[in-house]
Amino acid sequence: MKQDYFDRIYEKTYRPLLHYAIVHLSDPLDAEDALQNVFVAFYRRIESRGHADILAPQAFLLKMLKREIIAHYAERSAVETEPLEDDVAADPLSFEDAAEARIMAGQVFDAARTLSKDAYRVFVLYYGFERSVAEIAKEMQLSEEAVKSRLFRGRNAVRRMLTHGTNH
Repeated sequence: MKQDYFDRIYEKTYRPLLHYAIVHLSDPLDAEDALQNVFVAFYRRIESRGHADILAPQAFLLKMLKREIIAHYAERSAVETEPLEDDVAADPLSFEDAAEARIMAGQVFDAARTLSKDAYRVFVLYYGFERSVAEIAKEMQLSEEAVKSRLFRGRNAVRRMLTHGTNH
């Protein structure tokens, strides 16, 4: 039952919490790491103390994530961590189509990771979270033109990397 509760809350909260982390951390890979830490701590908490007292799970997790982000910035000058592999949810496509789509998406986002941190954040918010240019500009406190420029340069750089195998 605890596992079912955790799985249900994870499904409902992962994307909005990851979006929050990406907006508030300078590196999307750090955002993924911070969110993983939060879910591990949340799982341990419900394993040891249950979840009956958690009335608003998303708010509870958001508070945990805010603390994790604060800790990240407090330790920022310390050791850099290795990027984590992306987990892709099961897709209603056929197994072959889903596997091919996952490989292609992985290649695109692996190539995008070589972009500057800000360009990668814009890329992930636009393509990964389907945010509009206006939403990204507001969230990152940039002009819409700056967002469009980063998207244009990022797309071109990723396209070059995927078609020619070059980094610039």
